[in-house]
Amino acid sequence: MDNCLQLLGLAYRARKTVLGEEVLKQIRKVKILFIASDISAKSRERFEKKCRFYDIRHIDLFNGSQLSESIGKRNVKVIGVTDPGFAETIQKKI
Repeated sequence: MDNCLQLLGLAYRARKTVLGEEVLKQIRKVKILFIASDISAKSRERFEKKCRFYDIRHIDLFNGSQLSESIGKRNVKVIGVTDPGFAETIQKKI
């Protein structure tokens, strides 16, 4: 699982991610979505609904602090990976 967070940080530094509410605006570009396990129920439902509609895999194995720490930002609850190569590699690590 630690490798997965490292890959997520690498994808962020390569500018192959979208964060927070920006995910909803660019949902068609997202290949895999990380939702913090400690996000509010209303927000979780909104993001999961979009994932089901666009057939995007979502992962909720990590809490908000783990996701935030992996990319070096604060208070990040949702991260969408837009690069197919990063998304495939992350799925293999999980």
